[in-house]
Amino acid sequence: MLDGLFRPKSVAIIGASNNPLSIGHIVIQNLVDHNFKGPIYPINPKSGFIKSFKAYPSISDVPDDIDLVNISIKNTLVPTVLEDCGKKGVKFAIVHTAGFKEVGKEGLELEKQIVDVAHKYWMRIYGPNSQGIQNSDPSVSVYANFTFVPMKPGNISIVAQSGGVGETLKLHLHRIGKGIRMYSSFGNEADVSMNEIIDYFGQDEETKVIMVHIETLKDPAGFLEVAGRVTRKKPILALKTGKTSEGVAAVASHTGSLMEQDTLADVIFEKSGVLRFHSQQEIIEAAIALSTQPIPKSENVVVVTNTGGPAIIAVDECISAGLKLAKLSPETGKALGELLFSEAIVSNPVDVIATAGDKEYGGTVEALLKDSNIDSLLLNFVTPPFVDCEAVARKLAEIGATAQKPIVCVILTIEERWGEVIRLIRESGIPVYDFAESASRALASMIKYGQILQREEPDYREYEGDRKKAEEIMKHHRGEEKFLPQADVFELLRCYGISAVRTVRIETGDELKKEAQKLNYPLVLKVDAEEIVHKTDAGGVCLDLRDEDSLLKAFDAMAGKFAKYKPGFILQENLADGKEVIMGSKANDGLGPTIMFGLGGVFVETLKDVQFRLAPLSQQDALDMIRTIKGYPILEGARGAKPADIGKLAETLVRLSQLSSDFPEIDEMDLNPVFAFEKGKGVEVVDARLKIRSIG
Repeated sequence: MLDGLFRPKSVAIIGASNNPLSIGHIVIQNLVDHNFKGPIYPINPKSGFIKSFKAYPSISDVPDDIDLVNISIKNTLVPTVLEDCGKKGVKFAIVHTAGFKEVGKEGLELEKQIVDVAHKYWMRIYGPNSQGIQNSDPSVSVYANFTFVPMKPGNISIVAQSGGVGETLKLHLHRIGKGIRMYSSFGNEADVSMNEIIDYFGQDEETKVIMVHIETLKDPAGFLEVAGRVTRKKPILALKTGKTSEGVAAVASHTGSLMEQDTLADVIFEKSGVLRFHSQQEIIEAAIALSTQPIPKSENVVVVTNTGGPAIIAVDECISAGLKLAKLSPETGKALGELLFSEAIVSNPVDVIATAGDKEYGGTVEALLKDSNIDSLLLNFVTPPFVDCEAVARKLAEIGATAQKPIVCVILTIEERWGEVIRLIRESGIPVYDFAESASRALASMIKYGQILQREEPDYREYEGDRKKAEEIMKHHRGEEKFLPQADVFELLRCYGISAVRTVRIETGDELKKEAQKLNYPLVLKVDAEEIVHKTDAGGVCLDLRDEDSLLKAFDAMAGKFAKYKPGFILQENLADGKEVIMGSKANDGLGPTIMFGLGGVFVETLKDVQFRLAPLSQQDALDMIRTIKGYPILEGARGAKPADIGKLAETLVRLSQLSSDFPEIDEMDLNPVFAFEKGKGVEVVDARLKIRSIG
């Protein structure tokens, strides 16, 4: 538990100073300004008093017990003062001081040293190089942090890897009058981890939404476990920065090259139910809505407006965000027809027209809230100078305070004149936005979280296979880093029930004639060498060879072309065309592999129409991967074509997930193309490439 960190009964400041520009001074000032409920103990060997507080030469001289210390002294002195803190029985130490692992090898060794010292005394380290913590609970009111945004109670908690990003999020909430519940910017994460903090915030009943800024996931498996538990109770909103692809040259598969640095974070977020955002503005907009409004039951939204043009924009934005315009019930249409002026438009969007006052605008919202076809409302309100806008705002505020369906509001006004309108609506709990885009995105985020809460229990099927035989194949190659011969790859697939085209591997022309007699023409000939990654691009594939003569000619040409590689060759039956898809996997350290699905063929890296999920795959995961690629209509049977065997595709993905998970030495694997035949006729792997790695 982190109560000693976020709910301390007493705080000491090592490095306290009367210099108003020092971190120690600012921490004391923040504690005082925000009315910390416990005693404050400045530690300074040269000053008798810091501000109006008696200062102590060392932590050992403080007569009382201490839960939390803030440390802002030279980095090389930190181990010594931590030794004193440990002997004193301090529970947590916030180390603001920089100069640890972020500066190199010597700093890393110093960081390990301070953790060792702390753990010797059962003390925990928060940081180092950390900003600090806040808890606005009035019974604690602790601002053990050296930043500047005033703290007021709220229900959004923030965990930020970057203090600058965390402060920006706090600042924007403050500007619109929103407070926070708890705040943490943890620095180097040497001891107290981001995952522990998220877990702690998740257990806090007064925290309704958790915003997380992430640069790197130190413990991805731990995050997956914690976030998966917390998101069942409250939403986690993640802003992940650092999206640049790295190390692409080091991968040798379509799956590896299509995985960005950011892909792993995406699949972890998706599996754990975390909502991903790509800008500070969007995450704040969503947090405000999720912290104040009930979760919608469906995508069905109604737009209410008192001016036409902005309503059209609102409708466009709602549709772009994945929402659906609800159809008003006949009863609602009749009620609005009787309530509104004759010029009003009673459909969706509902245009109450500019002259609508509190009776018309408020009555419309009340009627729409009663309509079972509608699950959320987007209000668009322009402040006409010929209407009592504050009366409208008071009515909307009255409705918003008790509404059981989410309402978001776009107000177009001059704040200097109609600021009271904004204040009244916002204080009722209805979030207020400047643009329809913002309101629509916030609603879409709420709906997505609602869908996460409504997810079925995952169906993790365990298909039968010959694991023993697969183990025998892998045993011959274990400990090496290389591509497996394609014949072995195909045999592995068959061990896991993954259907593959009839295939043999040959070395010589004599073998070619003999093996060809066992297969049915037409045939396909492929070069098989570790150095040749993309066989088609290299001219290492010959299709539709209809007789022995054409087969031998193709072999002679290919053997000469690739002689320097001393290759083998793959001989396959030529399948009738199916719809080409790609499946693949990429290993992750400390986690299950990432599984990929998309449209296949030679242009897969150009089209990039792929989806990723984290293994193990449930049946729902597999179907979702298939249905969310842009090319899904092709598989479904576009332009009169027969639909592909979607069920068998999903089964094959789950089997691939099992194979990749059972053998963590599988580094990268591509099945491309995989032919998906019409419904009931299954799928066949046509080409496969598998690279293994040496693991400890």
